[in-house]
Amino acid sequence: MKIKTQFLPLRKGLLKEEFRYFFKEVNKRRPRSLLEKLRWVTLGYHYNWDSKKYSADHYTPFPSDLAFLSEQVATACGFQGFRAEAGILNYYRLDSTLGIHVDRSELDHSKPLLSFSFGQSAIFLLGGLKRDEAPTPMFMHSGDIMVMSGFSRLLNHAVPRVLPSPEGESLPCCLETLLPADLPRDSVVEPCSVEDWQVCASYLKTARVNMTVRQVLAVGQDFPLEPTEENKRDVTTGFCHLDDETSQVKRARLNTDC
Repeated sequence: MKIKTQFLPLRKGLLKEEFRYFFKEVNKRRPRSLLEKLRWVTLGYHYNWDSKKYSADHYTPFPSDLAFLSEQVATACGFQGFRAEAGILNYYRLDSTLGIHVDRSELDHSKPLLSFSFGQSAIFLLGGLKRDEAPTPMFMHSGDIMVMSGFSRLLNHAVPRVLPSPEGESLPCCLETLLPADLPRDSVVEPCSVEDWQVCASYLKTARVNMTVRQVLAVGQDFPLEPTEENKRDVTTGFCHLDDETSQVKRARLNTDC
């Protein structure tokens, strides 16, 4: 596990210049496949992007292996009894961004937010309690884990840029490592087929996947009662999202208060 300590110098006007160049290139890209259009998937308690709430009615079992990993990381950081109840997987292409926001929808803010990164590197901006406070930029590399807890749990943050590999389309070295032939019986790591890994590897050469895991409820806490119309929402909505080609620039101004 790596705790983030690698910071970037914040040069005035740097991000503005990069955005201007970056989005000028968007329309020159080739048409994207269905996989390349995937933007996010929710796990466990499924986040409603319209109401910015979780609900007991919108739930599927949280993946046990990811829950185990998250609980082990939380315990190592001093958070005993952490329960992985909700997750959001963000799929970033090289021109994707995540607008400034605060993760405040969980009902228990005393538990940490865990963030796992895979694939290409990105710039992460950690701001303050107010949106206009100057942020601290830092790198997020493949295999990095960020734990937002205590004071930082409710800080504004954003991802303004995904950084392509200097070597061209290539996997980060941590993903090139082969799994050992004999894994322990209780290992949460499982080998996948060559065909499945080729799909994943090809995708991650030009993309970044970030998983954020949260505990939504405190021990013994229940969701507040929702209005009748809210409970009638179709539970199949909001589980995943595919972007079209025309929404790329608009996403730079996206403010997802998740």
